Amino acid sequence: MGQTYQVILTPGAQNDIRNIYDYLMENASYESAERVRLGIEEEMINLADMPESKGLLQGTTSQTVYRRVLKWSYRIIFTIEEAELRVLVVRIDHEKMDPAGLENLP
Repeated sequence: MGQTYQVILTPGAQNDIRNIYDYLMENASYESAERVRLGIEEEMINLADMPESKGLLQGTTSQTVYRRVLKWSYRIIFTIEEAELRVLVVRIDHEKMDPAGLENLP
């Protein structure tokens, strides 16, 4: 069994979750919004174990190595801070969003 990492959300990732939730509340239902929020949160909790097993994020020119995991149509983008045993979730978006937005990752 490997190390257990602390999972931290940036303010931007927290805002992404709120925006997804609000969008689903307006355009779908409370049940859909809750299901998606809980599913994304569960997937992020799972990043505490073996985050390095997740796929590399393509399409960014940053020096930072980003990884991603999908939960339904939502992409959770994160980086691993090995020295601190932390997973830093930097973005949560829909997989069909414009990849040009990846240039603004922290």
